[in-house]
Amino acid sequence: MDFLRAIWRILAGISKVITVLVPLVFVGIFVVAFSISLSETVPEPLPERAGLLIAPEGRLVENRTPLEPIDALFASEMGGEILLSSLIRAIDTAADDDRITSIVLDLEDLAGPSTSQSMEIIEAIDRFSASGKPIVAVGDYYSQSHYLLASQADEIILHPEGGVSLMGFGVYRTYLKRFLENIRVNFHVFRAGENKSAVEPYLRDDMSPQERVVVTRWINSLWDDYTAQVEAGRGKNAGDVTDFVNDFPSKLEAHGGDLAKVFLEEGYVDALLSGEAMEARVTEIVDAVDDEGEVALVGLRRYLMDIRQPIDEAATTIAVVPIEGTLIPGESVQGSAGSETIVDQLTEAMDADAAAIVLRINSGGGSVFASEEIRSKVREISEAGVPVVASMGGAAASGGYWIAAETDQIWALPTTITGSIGAFSVFPTIEGVFDYFGASVDGVGTTNMASGFDPAQPLDENTSRIFQAVIDGIYQEFLALVSKGRGMTIAEVDEIAGGKVWIGRQALEIGLVDELGSLKDAVAAAAELAGVETYEVERFGTPISPQQLVLEELGKNLQVSMPSTLESAMVWLSPLQEPLTVLSKLQDPKHVYLQCFDCNYANQH
Repeated sequence: MDFLRAIWRILAGISKVITVLVPLVFVGIFVVAFSISLSETVPEPLPERAGLLIAPEGRLVENRTPLEPIDALFASEMGGEILLSSLIRAIDTAADDDRITSIVLDLEDLAGPSTSQSMEIIEAIDRFSASGKPIVAVGDYYSQSHYLLASQADEIILHPEGGVSLMGFGVYRTYLKRFLENIRVNFHVFRAGENKSAVEPYLRDDMSPQERVVVTRWINSLWDDYTAQVEAGRGKNAGDVTDFVNDFPSKLEAHGGDLAKVFLEEGYVDALLSGEAMEARVTEIVDAVDDEGEVALVGLRRYLMDIRQPIDEAATTIAVVPIEGTLIPGESVQGSAGSETIVDQLTEAMDADAAAIVLRINSGGGSVFASEEIRSKVREISEAGVPVVASMGGAAASGGYWIAAETDQIWALPTTITGSIGAFSVFPTIEGVFDYFGASVDGVGTTNMASGFDPAQPLDENTSRIFQAVIDGIYQEFLALVSKGRGMTIAEVDEIAGGKVWIGRQALEIGLVDELGSLKDAVAAAAELAGVETYEVERFGTPISPQQLVLEELGKNLQVSMPSTLESAMVWLSPLQEPLTVLSKLQDPKHVYLQCFDCNYANQH
């Protein structure tokens, strides 16, 4: 017994030590990581001469996402976020900054970017090049997205064992009709617009002929823009990139399977270098070294902190309000734009006496309720005499276009996906699941509608009629909204609506947008409408809490990562991710949606 008591005392002592030491260890790690983060927020002054290293980590976004604590801790592992506007501002400022001698592009850790994002960055790169300063791109391997930006550099350096992914664009979806039949779930779909393709994956096992025509049209146009930009950057003739891709197997065989050599010989890169040779060449281009004789480079984050300027309270304000992600009622969450959050931001812009407001829309739509809440606020602002301009990013379709339709001007990028004027509703029932397990539902009701919305029972005719009537009503409301906003007849709008998707330059031709241009162009237009010549641009995006910023820094400094098995599982499950993600974001009170499925793919290319 004494022996057992002794063991118990030892175990109890160990337990107390663990109870005290473990929290102390975590506190110590937190303090060290926080100290590192704090020291990085007060960087040393920039050197007199240095290159600007653009090596962003994560996704380019229009608006930062508020995260839960655990998500914030894993933010760097999940990709993180970089404001597109901040990246462009850094490039523009560097063009006139005598301390910056050049730009070095290292894009390997950048997720994407989409073609539309790249087009806006390229405009800034062109402005930088006009200053006479060189740009060099370095990389072990260039994805197709990365190469579009790299192709605008004066020199592209590739690792001798690297390569470039030039494959073309493709839209391949996971269709779930047989899968849903196998698990005995019935998806009842109601839509207005034959080309409203957001629901196709739940109704078919393949792409419909009409959707094939629509997708072929916009994806070919997107590819034309991509190849034209690469050909201009590399001094090639029109059609050269497509010919190269189509004949790539033969060219690779002719060079003995050496990927890097193919791209060098064909003029898609300028040098195959690595290690010290690569560093020496970059040093020569940057033409600046530090005290240790190494190439002097300033990181993007450090540079942005250095050029940060306080808002001039006395200056006239042009407000930019970003609307990014699936439109949902309530507060914004990761990947979605909440109508309450957007309305609050618009209110803040008005409270700040903004002379004009620019809606920066990068959304394929979502909830009708959320879209209308935002549009109503926009109309209220317009009626108060404040000009409102819509600036379309990679996509502004369905609910995104619903919001933009009545603004004073609509600006789009040539590669913006827009239109998709239509509506749909989805109502799943699981009577087949009940039947499979031998269960049944029975009872009585006071009217023939009492069980109409019970997912455990088959959808009856009356409920189906209600769904379709609501969808048709929303579609007619959409047509009227666009008709009024664009100065077109209902018949003219109907001709280009029906869920059809258009690319920016096509939308200009058919009257869905007013001008082609970037956010910068839209801001200038808003200022002109407001009658102001000098102004400050202020973003009214989602505020990020200090706690989130600290946790993001902790995760970055401690290199917190998710288990590799979980990462592998996410990769293998990715074909199902898109349709299931769309389903998870269907949160309209009436189950009626303005959603563009193609926009998800447009924002990836």
